[in-house]
Amino acid sequence: MKQNIILADCCPEEVSTFTKGCMEQSGKQFETLSSISNGSHSTAWRNLARYAAYFVYPFKVFLHRKQYGIILGWQQFYAINYALYCRLFHVKKTNTLVAVNFTYKRKAGLIGKLYHNYMKYACNNQYLDYLHIPSLNYVNICTKDLGVAAEKFIVTGFGVPDTFNEMKDHKAPIQDFSLSIGRSNRDFDFLVKVWNQPCLKNSRLVIASDTWKPAGALPSNVIHRDDIKYDDSFAWFNSCNLCITPIEDSNICSGDTVLLTGMMFSKPSIVTAPSTLAEMYVRNQENGLCIPKNVEKAALMIAELLANKEQMAELGAKARKSYLDSFSRKSMGKALIKAMKI
Repeated sequence: MKQNIILADCCPEEVSTFTKGCMEQSGKQFETLSSISNGSHSTAWRNLARYAAYFVYPFKVFLHRKQYGIILGWQQFYAINYALYCRLFHVKKTNTLVAVNFTYKRKAGLIGKLYHNYMKYACNNQYLDYLHIPSLNYVNICTKDLGVAAEKFIVTGFGVPDTFNEMKDHKAPIQDFSLSIGRSNRDFDFLVKVWNQPCLKNSRLVIASDTWKPAGALPSNVIHRDDIKYDDSFAWFNSCNLCITPIEDSNICSGDTVLLTGMMFSKPSIVTAPSTLAEMYVRNQENGLCIPKNVEKAALMIAELLANKEQMAELGAKARKSYLDSFSRKSMGKALIKAMKI
């Protein structure tokens, strides 16, 4: 009997509830195979090692492809590059292959052209059966840009593990702050301008990113931390007043993990709109707040929320409920398998 596997770039325990959801929905066994590649993005050497892992590990899986039935690439490039090898070597199709959490953004220059050609070649073929994305609007962009048929896309929400009970007593070294955290597709420069407005002069913001470089000197009420690792971040989520995720390109799927982690910790969750986060997760003024990419308006909306403790508590409680109902890792696994109709 062929083995069904999940290819992860993290500790298997991090996706254990996703795996459980897949098994419960399908009635099949799944095993998580892991090759860690989700570490720091802070140096060129670390990035090079990460890119190398994206190609080396799926080649090892490719060499044993006949052992496997369903292959879910939790790390999208493990699935994409597996399909790449299948196409390059013209092998017989033997698996059902899914790239989970798929995202693509065009890059400029020669590197961007090469990246586009690579993605189009690796994704638009018979070997990659499905691409999972958390946005309906993003389907049109990908079909147009990569030529991938719309029916190959599975649209469901993302999910994060529930670590609230084990992390609820962890505290950050500072208190009374708002938190914005992440790497890709973040508009932290916009957020700095927002916090530079008079209505937020007495409110503190922590930006946690090991890849962002501030465009200029930061105002005194904005703190940039580039040393908060994944395991340490939960204390900061637990201690903050609210979480805010400013998106740079509204069409790109990103920020899901950070947003849902804040919701899991019962924090009022703010996202910029339009964005895929506003489309799929946040119902404005119900379980979170959607702010425009207008500095003055955004600052006023955030200041009003910070001043209203009752509304803060209500939005936080509803964010937690939304997470439990729809955005856990287990519910994500079930929704993905259901959409695959296996």
